[in-house]
Amino acid sequence: MASKLCLAVAVLFLSVAAFHLQVSAIDSKLKLGSRILKESIVDVVNGNPSAGWKAEMSPRFSNYTVAQFKYLLGVKQTPKKELLGVPVMRHPKSKALPKEFDARKAWPQCATLHRILG
Repeated sequence: MASKLCLAVAVLFLSVAAFHLQVSAIDSKLKLGSRILKESIVDVVNGNPSAGWKAEMSPRFSNYTVAQFKYLLGVKQTPKKELLGVPVMRHPKSKALPKEFDARKAWPQCATLHRILG
């Protein structure tokens, strides 16, 4: 059970870090009603020669909102009453992310990471 949790945390962290690195140049806050795909994001990624990949607008997801995409990914809304007393952590937007991250090195106790990524 703990190894599944470690894997889930690692995948979540890597996904967030990769997304942040690719679109950090865009100065907009994602709202639940805003579209998940934007031409400006495609332009930023494709204008970065070190991005390592080419972005395109996907017809399948082009009309999805952030809320619809979160639902598609299985994100469930937490009732507000359950969040009472939970501390909110905020980090500066200028916080530098690492150039590299290897979950196997960060969490060596998670055996499933070695099996999947190794």
